[in-house]
Amino acid sequence: MRMLLHTVRGHFTPATLRVYLAAQALFFWGVIFVCWRRFPVENAFSILTHTFSYLGSFEPDRNPPGWWLFCIAMVFCGLSSVPVVRYITHQVALASGKPLRGPARLLTTGCLGVILVGLFPDARGAILGPIRWTDLHYLGALFVVIGFVFGVPWFAARLFRAARSANTPEPGRTACRKARLPQLLFIAETTVALTFLIRWEFVYRDRRAEAEAAGRIIGSSWSEAMNTPYSFPLWDNLFVYTLFVYLVWTALALSSEQQN
Repeated sequence: MRMLLHTVRGHFTPATLRVYLAAQALFFWGVIFVCWRRFPVENAFSILTHTFSYLGSFEPDRNPPGWWLFCIAMVFCGLSSVPVVRYITHQVALASGKPLRGPARLLTTGCLGVILVGLFPDARGAILGPIRWTDLHYLGALFVVIGFVFGVPWFAARLFRAARSANTPEPGRTACRKARLPQLLFIAETTVALTFLIRWEFVYRDRRAEAEAAGRIIGSSWSEAMNTPYSFPLWDNLFVYTLFVYLVWTALALSSEQQN
């Protein structure tokens, strides 16, 4: 019971953290792999045309046989990421001598969003009156975006400050320096993704205007972006992969100078 409480609170030693992260990765990606293998061949899953959430949708053109595995994996990922968030924010707080309440709350909100994404599949059916499954799924996705897209830069700013401050004890400063790369990775991925997605709105507007002037039919913004660098599913999938790597890498880097 004591070990469970320590885990929930994010109190890890470097050794227990490595075991925890390895177990988390094996379970989550193992279940996702099985879920992907159950995706019907005729529906042809591709990261260029299908969002990560399509793996967990029971719609006929998505993944009726394996959607429930995705739900289990995402709820597990959201829950198991909370102790990791508590750990990394606590380590930077120890190094800087100041609490990270704001970043911690935002990152925890992102974890809550992951749980909601798992609990409510991306499907069109009604769940309660006019509320559809997909409405609650998108609410969870919004929490993920708000929590991590805003929380990570705030956390990174505090980490960078601790890494260069002369007031930070040497072990903490070294650990924060080692944790700078995953911050840059996540911020770079989200910046590039947002750049492409925002630029596509203008590119599509021009293409549609050209098509209408020529009397040609053009597809929706979503369909026209498929199989191009402007594809929303592409950046959605890359965001998921990058986020998982980010949390693991940051935690391991911050634990490198931990004494116990």
